[in-house]
Amino acid sequence: MIKNKQRINHTENINYLEEKVFPKIKVHREPDPDKKVYGSKRINLLRIAQEKKIKALQIAMLRWADKFGKTTEYDRSNWRSNFTSVLKMESHLSSGLNNTLSKEQKKLANRLYRKYLGFVK
Repeated sequence: MIKNKQRINHTENINYLEEKVFPKIKVHREPDPDKKVYGSKRINLLRIAQEKKIKALQIAMLRWADKFGKTTEYDRSNWRSNFTSVLKMESHLSSGLNNTLSKEQKKLANRLYRKYLGFVK
């Protein structure tokens, strides 16, 4: 049976060996792939804000389509193509954590928002 004093001496010997005899060697390790960081917090917050705005645009476009259901075929085809582009923007944002809208996509979304929100009261 080992007494308490012997245990303390044993741990002191291990500490002495670690510090003096075997100096600490810095090992360069590869980062853990499970703990991969996806962009910065700012980019993620920007993506979330853009997703909310695209949802608001979709709602405005759906209200416009509901209110002006009996329009010309040209307006309906324009609305269809515009709505599919908005759906593509939404799928692009939701496909990855670092995905944000490009400058052209933002301009298109702003133009569509002004166009379709102007009719909805």
